[in-house]
Amino acid sequence: MIRAESPRPNTAYWTKKRSNAKIVAKRAKGPSPAALLAEIAKGDIRPFYLLHGDEEYEREALVASMIEVLVPAQTRDFNLDVLRAERLEVLDFFQVYETYPMMAESRLIVLRDAEALTTDQCRGLERVFATSVETSRLLVVGQKVDMRRKFFRELSRRGRALEFRPPYDNQVPQWIQRYVKRQGVLIEPAAVQLLSQYVGAKPRELVSEIEKLVSFVGVGQPITASAVEQVAGITRGASVFELADALGKGQGKLAQKLMQQFLSQGEEPTRAVAMVTRHFQLLLKAKGLMDQSLPRDKMAAELGVAPFFLPGYLEQAQRRSAAWLWAGLSALSEADWRLKSQGRRQEHLVLELLVIKLCRKR
Repeated sequence: MIRAESPRPNTAYWTKKRSNAKIVAKRAKGPSPAALLAEIAKGDIRPFYLLHGDEEYEREALVASMIEVLVPAQTRDFNLDVLRAERLEVLDFFQVYETYPMMAESRLIVLRDAEALTTDQCRGLERVFATSVETSRLLVVGQKVDMRRKFFRELSRRGRALEFRPPYDNQVPQWIQRYVKRQGVLIEPAAVQLLSQYVGAKPRELVSEIEKLVSFVGVGQPITASAVEQVAGITRGASVFELADALGKGQGKLAQKLMQQFLSQGEEPTRAVAMVTRHFQLLLKAKGLMDQSLPRDKMAAELGVAPFFLPGYLEQAQRRSAAWLWAGLSALSEADWRLKSQGRRQEHLVLELLVIKLCRKR
């Protein structure tokens, strides 16, 4: 029988506030992690759970939380088994699955790396639905899995399935706040906004930058915007805000340099264009809000940016006319089409011409 290592206990925290649950639900397909844990806390425990998707950090936080609530610490050594797909023998799996719990009402089997399960393994595991053991819970975890396979479909139908997707650009600040809260790290709102601008929707890189920032400010100290500028800013080079600022000022040489820095940081050209497009859309929205004479905090909330950054957006919005911004969006749309239709051979030429168009005085 293959008995894998037990994971280190984790005190991962999931808030059960309704507002945060809505944010998570938009990111994860299925019930939110908070809603799932609330179900379990009420005694609504399913025989099967499937957690999958490319967003590993929130997925693994939920795995740790489920282990904490489903398997009491004092009996965890006896009633928790962690198996991995690459070393899985179906007969060994059922030997573990059909074992009765010791000094507890139930046991938990965690099957990891589900995306690596072969067709034969999946077919063999389907027997679990016919021989379901009331005292055993099965938690299947992996990256993106093929939901066309009967095994995964039945896990979802007979239990609970959550798909974790990387955050969209406008969800990055909330992602950062949730992550640092689970880690017990303090961070200023302005630092959250700046870090999201520097790194973008890249969870692995965000975690790396947060770890550097904690080392920089010291354990127990809050991460400030200044710290982000000193640590993340140095490693990231250009931000979309700086690029848009150069474009708005008509600084063609600087804009070309910043665009190249963007690409050298590993950004896909189409993503760089998408980020500038979103920034221009925010500037158009800012112009409309300025006409309404709203309070600064309300304007920041409407734009979805930290108040710390509002003056920068307003300055950029005032510098250029709505006609210039609309023309810029048209040029960005054309560049996006060319990048997607002409392939990588024309990338640098398309982006160079884009910068020239956007830096023209209007």
